[in-house]
Amino acid sequence: MNRPERLPSRYKPYLWVLGEGIETLPVNELVGQRFRVIAPHIWLDTQPELRPPAPDTLPPRAIPYLKAHPYRLHVPGVYGILEGSGIAPIVLLDNSPIHPQSGELLPSLETAWAEASPVRQIHWLWQIWELWPVLSELGVANSLLKRDNVRIEGWRVRLQELVSHQPQPESIAALAEVWQPLAQSAHPTMVEPLTDFVGSLHSQSREGSDNTWLEQATARLNQLLLAQAAQVSVRVSLAGATSAGPTQPRNEDTCFPDGVYQPAIDSGAPCLGIVCDGVGGHAGGEVASQLAVQSLQLQLRALLTEAQEESQVLPPTIIKQQIEAVIRIVNDVINHQNDNQSRAERQRMGTTLAMAVVVPQRIETEQGWMRVDELYIAHVGDSRAYWITPDYCHLLTVDHDIAGREVIAGRQLWSIAQERPDAGALTQAVGTRSTDYLHPFVQRFIVDETGVLLLCSDGLSDYHRVEDAWANYIGLIVKDIVSLESAVASWIELANQKNGHDNAAVVLMHFKATTKTPVALSTEVMDRPEGPQTELTAASRALLYGETPADSDDGAAADRAGALKPRSIAWWVWLLAAVIVVGGAFSLLTLLRPPADPNPGPVPSQNEP
Repeated sequence: MNRPERLPSRYKPYLWVLGEGIETLPVNELVGQRFRVIAPHIWLDTQPELRPPAPDTLPPRAIPYLKAHPYRLHVPGVYGILEGSGIAPIVLLDNSPIHPQSGELLPSLETAWAEASPVRQIHWLWQIWELWPVLSELGVANSLLKRDNVRIEGWRVRLQELVSHQPQPESIAALAEVWQPLAQSAHPTMVEPLTDFVGSLHSQSREGSDNTWLEQATARLNQLLLAQAAQVSVRVSLAGATSAGPTQPRNEDTCFPDGVYQPAIDSGAPCLGIVCDGVGGHAGGEVASQLAVQSLQLQLRALLTEAQEESQVLPPTIIKQQIEAVIRIVNDVINHQNDNQSRAERQRMGTTLAMAVVVPQRIETEQGWMRVDELYIAHVGDSRAYWITPDYCHLLTVDHDIAGREVIAGRQLWSIAQERPDAGALTQAVGTRSTDYLHPFVQRFIVDETGVLLLCSDGLSDYHRVEDAWANYIGLIVKDIVSLESAVASWIELANQKNGHDNAAVVLMHFKATTKTPVALSTEVMDRPEGPQTELTAASRALLYGETPADSDDGAAADRAGALKPRSIAWWVWLLAAVIVVGGAFSLLTLLRPPADPNPGPVPSQNEP
């Protein structure tokens, strides 16, 4: 997509403002004949159609926000910067935790804590835990220690602003101290295990000489989260469709499912949704997107079977690595075909990807073994994932495009970078280059509420069509007034009417969540180990790192051989089948397509700096 993005029409452009003396400005004063003061630190842009103010040289205070661009789910961004004679720059933040209609700050973590369910309380802490190393690297982990700086929107943790490490960076011991009162006021079923965890975290962080204690702490917190997530029963229904659109001669978008799909619980059928938007050459994008969807289904079925049969919990790091490995296999197959057919530059076929996978695992609680479902979302390119409930619409992904690349590099504000003529050109796509240049972004979520996950190509998401229209659809879906299939058709119709310049693909995953009675997790159960953090099966190591069984440690392999050998064989049977089917499908699709057009239409560049 090669056009500047502006705020969706139903959102008022409220900004969180940083600068000296701004607290003294009276309400309703107009700053710079443009920004209206709503409250201390909260301004409203009265002319959002205009370019935000920005200097040629960005102040150091702005850089961490730009570097944190991939984490916009939690972190605000720099909207603009006001400069004046003799005063420090005033930084205007968008994507801030401000209600888009009322203009009020969202509740703080402490305010929301008392009324939250056990699973939501632990999920908030888990999000903070995952943000800690990211923000530490940027020198702003102290942002997680200010009580009023951590804000809550439903299940989602959002930061009000970024706070630098001054005079020196804080340690995880400081984070444990902030968490201590939260543990003591947690849901009654969680007070004991959470207090024990926080106390252990505080002492170990001061005594630990290596990262072993950190891995153990991560495993314990994940165990706490999954034990409470197991108390939430989730049923998922899916539907999907694609359309060439009113102006395009062919459809390069592919999705799974194409139609209605409802996997039965414990049936072994994979619960996943996939959207691919093909790019490159005459019919090449169509071939690449179809191949990617077919191959991903085969390989993910094997991964899900292995996860469900494990007697120990697989940590999210391992599952993320496995999903990334699956995507890289698809990338290599398409890239190899590009090389074999001597495709170059814009002739090279590839595809974007937005994929959601429900990974079932088993966890032991006081009630015995229980099933717990984790939601993993992976994306490459500008196909997107949204989580929508009657209360909010959360964009879960950040596009891999030139505009985003410039922001992450610290060269331009996002609002300015989006005005570039090549702003929407992709920097990531599956299949256009070797896996050395492919960096899928994979996230883990815990679903504890009823809502709809929307996967879509840019044929729908361009020009904020989702953000503008979601409220018209969500209530009808969650109340079962309209079928999921009809809702998909409505989204496709919206894409064709409002964004008829492109193909469109839509997959809806309707999650219906019911909560059981919360139960306590004893310290004994919580201390039981997860699956290995770093030690993988021989098959998994080969998939991830290119090792052969001979490359691995013989002793460790022997210790695990009895328990893991059947699943390793199953994995490779599926993988071999996938490769055979993929190769056959590619050959068939290639034969059915006419030769590549020597003068193809423009396709977004896949080049990175």
